[in-house]
Amino acid sequence: VSERPRRKQLSTNDGDVVKATNFALEEIRKLTDSYRDMRVNAVLSAESARSAFADGTNYFLKLELQCTSVCAAPLSPASTCRRGNYKGVNEVIVFWKDDDHYDGIAIDEFPQMDGEYHPCTPSYKGSEKCNPAEHRTPEQAALFADEPRSEL
Repeated sequence: VSERPRRKQLSTNDGDVVKATNFALEEIRKLTDSYRDMRVNAVLSAESARSAFADGTNYFLKLELQCTSVCAAPLSPASTCRRGNYKGVNEVIVFWKDDDHYDGIAIDEFPQMDGEYHPCTPSYKGSEKCNPAEHRTPEQAALFADEPRSEL
């Protein structure tokens, strides 16, 4: 049985930690429209260790995250955007491969907004009405062709 890779404590200002933190934030923002305005208030701790398969380095970050979600347009087509606020501490692992690229992240739990879903999401159950046109991307608007077509 091989030994688990040992973690090394890193400065939260270390250049590799800053790059890993920025990558983690970019990836978290991609998870849902609710996280578009997520930010890192502080890197509380950082460690690194060789990956279990010895093909890269894992960065273990403890991040204070904060977000106010208004679900501003445009929303993605199958959005689960939830309005509200989040502030909390999350543990994130960033996977760095030896061939010089980030491979992904793992997060201990998904940040939960304290408000309700946006009316244009499938999960919304309230009485507020959705105006889909105001939440379309330019690409979606082109598909829906809001203007009447003339016959050929």
